[in-house]
Amino acid sequence: MHDGNMILLQWTDLVFLSVWFLLAAGWLALEGFGRTRTLLINGVRMGLQLALMGVWLSWVFAQGTFFWVTLVWGIMLLMAGYEVHKRQQYPLRRGGSLLIGLIALSMTALMLTVLTLVTVVEPRPWYAPQYAIPLLGMVLGNSMTAVALALDQLTRLARDRRAAVEAQLALGEPPRQAMGFVRRQALQVALTPMVNMLAAAGVVSLPGMMTGQILAGADPMEAVKYQIMIILLIVVSTALGAVLAVRLGQRRLFDTRARLRLDWLS
Repeated sequence: MHDGNMILLQWTDLVFLSVWFLLAAGWLALEGFGRTRTLLINGVRMGLQLALMGVWLSWVFAQGTFFWVTLVWGIMLLMAGYEVHKRQQYPLRRGGSLLIGLIALSMTALMLTVLTLVTVVEPRPWYAPQYAIPLLGMVLGNSMTAVALALDQLTRLARDRRAAVEAQLALGEPPRQAMGFVRRQALQVALTPMVNMLAAAGVVSLPGMMTGQILAGADPMEAVKYQIMIILLIVVSTALGAVLAVRLGQRRLFDTRARLRLDWLS
């Protein structure tokens, strides 16, 4: 079905692709993949979440008010912070991982999105939902993954290298120096996917926003400019978010007497 330059999909088309998804899951189960059930549940969850989001966003776009845009932003940030917390093998007690995730993502993804809307994209009004919500969603999703990886790796390595860290503390090194190796490894794990994405963009893969705009009939060069903007936003937000999460996480691992407190981890 056509709508101008864009080919519209029918729900029956998605049902057809869902059959292939089920066949792929069945093959994985036959090959001994242990998380087939989780794959199927998450597949159903994905479909329902996106369908509900489509209905809700259609209504928010029709309203176009600042209140509804900020409400969507707030829900997105809360869910991202929760995902950061959920992905920790050793989360900080009293919601520390959730709080760090919210702070890191608000100070990076949210602030960069607002800055880009006001100074680069410049829609009228600046919080126009068709720009503000998808832009934050793309930046937030990538930043959330990096923040979760950085914080998880920080706490894992702090436990694994406890003896080495405490030995350096005993020699008089401040926490920042004693945790130097742990901090560097956490950042390397968190930012490696971003570095690989930069190398592959435009050569191995066409990024999502660019592909979507081209499929919708946009001029390829305009799609490229938007995609470069998004990638630069993602890189800056991911890098700053990971650094901020590591620094905040490191501070939460030490008490006022510079003692490593792994008992503060769940």
